[in-house]
Parts: sequence; structure tokens; C-alpha cells
Amino acid sequence: MKQVSFLKEQHDVVTAGFGPSPFADVPHEEIAEGPLFRWGLIGRLLNIAFLVMRWYAPLASINALDKATVKQLKPREWDVVIAHDVKALDAALALAPKRGVVVDLHEYAPRQEEHSALWRLLIAPYFRWMCRKKATQAAAVVTVSQGIADEYRSQFGFDSTLVVNATPYAELQPRVVKTPIRLVHSGRVAVQRRLDIMIQGVRDSSANVTLDLYLVGDESPEMDKLRSLAADDPRIRFREPVPYPKLVKTLNTYDVGLSIFPPTTFNLAWCLPNKFFDFVQARLGVIVGPSPEMARFVDQYKIGLVLPDFDPSSLATALDSLTPHGVAQWKATSHSHATALSSESQSAIWEDLMARLLEREDGL
Repeated sequence: MKQVSFLKEQHDVVTAGFGPSPFADVPHEEIAEGPLFRWGLIGRLLNIAFLVMRWYAPLASINALDKATVKQLKPREWDVVIAHDVKALDAALALAPKRGVVVDLHEYAPRQEEHSALWRLLIAPYFRWMCRKKATQAAAVVTVSQGIADEYRSQFGFDSTLVVNATPYAELQPRVVKTPIRLVHSGRVAVQRRLDIMIQGVRDSSANVTLDLYLVGDESPEMDKLRSLAADDPRIRFREPVPYPKLVKTLNTYDVGLSIFPPTTFNLAWCLPNKFFDFVQARLGVIVGPSPEMARFVDQYKIGLVLPDFDPSSLATALDSLTPHGVAQWKATSHSHATALSSESQSAIWEDLMARLLEREDGL
């Protein structure tokens, strides 16, 4: 959605995907959610067999969704196709856009679900093949953090354009800091994210703070564990998730955002999540673990605190040291850098990328 918002100002953009378009002023091709594989059960069995045998070239021929997408979009001539993630690459390349495919590899694809043994066995080798054989055919690759870009270059030899997953600029002011200091975290529940560290850190702290959690995944066993861990501490509260367009305004009522993810996976080790930038646009201070990408932004812009490790005791110590005055300074600094750290600041990167593709086509 951010890319469409940028690009539609200078280019004729058409979106394609499941469901209706969120943009009233952008033409949209709605892709029907039909069967994933051709030939029913036979196609599904062939897919498994090809993955087991690591015979990946025929997989595109049995992908019914790709075939239907290409058939729907092929009658038009495209200058550039932007594909999101490796799964969209076959269809994008089959459309043969005149100026090439841009593939947005949000994460490091070959280790996307590495916490699953089955995924590591069957899908990871296929994604590595896709990066080696298909992503290298793209005119440009985009990803979200420098560590991930470095890994793509090291493993597959292609360079990536870095576009951070920043949040649109919000016209807000930092709220006055009072006691208790209000902490907040928003996001998805997943075992590998170890959200228990933040809860345990608050439990171990004697600070006059509260922690509100806006979590998606209410029915998961992991959510039950988190609720149980927090059950006897009235400072920790689970709130109903809010729609993303309302999230930053909701976060603005808090003081400090917590974004602490231990490196349980490669992508978490190098994450620079949108919630980090949500906190900045909400004009909050930010406390992060020693994750290199987030720590770099916190240190550069002086908008919060980097913990020495991912132990709950380190978070508890940090919380015990908080003062309303110190947190207010963080919030004021977030406010002063809100424009620089907004998604609008990334639009120039996309314009430069498109200009390079145009120049390449024109032979300039």
C-alpha cells in the first residue's frame, strides 16, 4: 500500500491481488482465490514429489494460481511488474514486462519459516533455488534491512535496494509523560518472537509502569501462555487489536514502545519491523534489544534505549531507571525525527529505482 501511494503520483499504477482494492483511485485486477495446483489431487501429489526430489523447474507448470494470474494480466502490456516475495516471481517473470521485474523480498526468504523442521526440509531448498535462478533475473531487488541485503549478496550474488518498512507520517504531538509511565507493544503472537521476555521484564521490575499489549492471535496456545504469565500482575493488560489505520493514533496515548525480539531466527536477528516506526510516528520513546538494525536507529536518532541483551532482568533494570523527564526527552526526539523516519522519506528511493529502470530501457 505504501508503494502504491508513492508510485501512483508519478506513474500509471494497476494493482493485482486477492480481494478488492483499498484504493478508490487505482485500477485493480482482483485475482480469484482458486485451487493452488492444477489437476486437483494429482497436482498436489506432483508438487510434493517435485519438492522431495528437489526438481523445481516443473513446479511453475502445475501452479494453477500463477497460470490464472498470468492469463488475467497478460492481455495488457506492462512496463514494470513489482512482485512481492519469491512466490510471486514466476508469474511476474511470465508477464515479461518491458522494463523488468522488481521483486520485493521483505525478509530473507530461504529462512522465512526456519523454526519449522518440515519447512527447512522441503521449502527452504526451493526458496534458495528461486533466489538463485529467478530473483537473479529481476531488474531490481528490494529488501528491508542491511543485514538481509548483505546475506542475499553473500549467498546469491545480487545487490538489493534498501527500503525500510517505515510508517506514513502522522500529524501528532507527543503526550505529556505522567506516572505510571505507560509502555505498549503491538503485533502478532508467535512463539519465536518470545513476547514473554517483555512481560517477565515488567513483572521483575518495581517501576511505576503499565504495559498494554495489542496482539493479533488471540486463539493461539502461545497467547494463552502469555495471559497466564501476566495473570497476577495488574500492571499488564491485554487490549483488543485495533485496525492499522487507527493504530498510530492509539499508540500516541502511551509513552514508550517495546520492540524486543531475541534472534531465534535469522529474520528476527536482522528485523527492522514496521512497529518500530509506528512507535516513532506515535511520538513515543523506544526500548529495543541489541538487534543490530533497530539499535542502529535508536543510537543514531537518540529516541530511546538499547538493552545489553535479551534477558528479562535487563529490561527490568532499564524500567527501574526510567523517569518521566527522560522519557519526555525521548518522545520529543521522536517528534523531531518523525518526518525523516516516515514512509514518505522512502518515496525518493522508489523514484530513483524507477528512473534507473527507465534509463536502462532507453539505453541512456
